[in-house]
Amino acid sequence: MITINLLPQELRKRKANATRIPYIPLAILAGVLFLLMTFFFYGDYLRVRSTHKRVRKEWTVLNPLMVKLKALQTQVEVEMTGEKDFLEKNVLNTESMTRILFWVSEFLPPRGWLTELKIERQGEGCRLVLQGVVLASRTQTGIEQIEEYVQNLKAKLSPKTTVELTTSKEGKAKTEGTAFDAKLVWGVTSKP
Repeated sequence: MITINLLPQELRKRKANATRIPYIPLAILAGVLFLLMTFFFYGDYLRVRSTHKRVRKEWTVLNPLMVKLKALQTQVEVEMTGEKDFLEKNVLNTESMTRILFWVSEFLPPRGWLTELKIERQGEGCRLVLQGVVLASRTQTGIEQIEEYVQNLKAKLSPKTTVELTTSKEGKAKTEGTAFDAKLVWGVTSKP
């Protein structure tokens, strides 16, 4: 049986065009992309492997030197701490002993003398211990002279200087004065 469609062209039912998906070209394209990516990643792998071999070879040369360096570092940290402490305490400290001794003698009251003087370096700062006796003058008492002396020293040493001052009466034959014990500390982070 033959079927003929006699309807005009506008009213006829159109056949749906079946879109054909080109499977074979897509498969070929995917294969080519996979092959290109494989070559790229394999080349990257070879480059990284050669770099790793070169670094490993350099490390085998440097490893004995690193062991020697670690041994020297341990020796310096453990065995030479005394020398390091001495250098930090005495050589690298910025306070000049001569300048401190000059100020100690410069501001000493005219009728006063020192019986003991100690200067200890501690890290970045110092501890100054002074003991002495001051006789009263016509214008000032011994305590006033001592306080003025300690304040002058404090102003010259450092604004952050801490002062511990104790005074007592000193009475010997024919001389009656005021004994003092002053401790001035500056630049020290922690007290021993």
